Amino acid sequence: MADYENPHKRANPFQSKAFSRYLGFSMVAIFVILAFVLFIWIAGGRKSNIPDEIDFIQIETPEDSAPVVVFETNIGTVKAVLFPEETPEYYTYFKGLVDSGYYDGTYICAVVDGAYALGGTKFSDPNGEYGEESDLTQIKEEISDNLWPLKGSLCSFVRSGFGTNYAGSSFIFVNDVTEVNAAYMDEGALKRAYGDELGGVFHDWGGVPTFSRKYTVFGQVYDGWDAFKAICSAETLETSQPASDIVFERVYMSTYGEEKPAE
Repeated sequence: MADYENPHKRANPFQSKAFSRYLGFSMVAIFVILAFVLFIWIAGGRKSNIPDEIDFIQIETPEDSAPVVVFETNIGTVKAVLFPEETPEYYTYFKGLVDSGYYDGTYICAVVDGAYALGGTKFSDPNGEYGEESDLTQIKEEISDNLWPLKGSLCSFVRSGFGTNYAGSSFIFVNDVTEVNAAYMDEGALKRAYGDELGGVFHDWGGVPTFSRKYTVFGQVYDGWDAFKAICSAETLETSQPASDIVFERVYMSTYGEEKPAE
């Protein structure tokens, strides 16, 4: 069954490739989605490795002490809670990059069909070169039963090989496949594929279900939805590059207690 292509797959992660090889364009994505829906309706197949009971910590109110990353961009600020207990290795790596200032001045380099946006890169052009300033660390995937590619989730994925997936410095803002084709998020089809519990949450909350258990999901946006929407709906060039630069001007760590949404 076809899925969205891995948006960051490289045969050699230390060589730049044309980003168009990794990101599906509109017609391809629509075909994939329709094929997926048709498969589910015909086969009624249940995805493997979907637990029957899930603690949906992404949609719960965080504790005041929960770590938060704040993305100040040139089109608004987005705040996301992080989950160090679920993804301890990646959290340590990501926090280290944030604290070092690595993400200050990085870009959203691609937006795909309103479904997701790829950011944290040192170049604004998706065909850009990975130079010495780019961190190319690869960390083995950390898959949690409690973290899923819901709308607003933060995911990291570098490449896959020999049955192992890896996370790295660039990350994805997951939006919602409904932006591409509402039929993909049909409640009945989702519940048949992902079970009543997870399928129902995907339907109600939104997301990109085919990213499930493929990415290191390490965070969840909870504030700054207007800026998040602007990023994921940005006008793009044919290469999926935003027509106008979207820049992370400042990225820093905080806590939920310090960054609660305004009431």
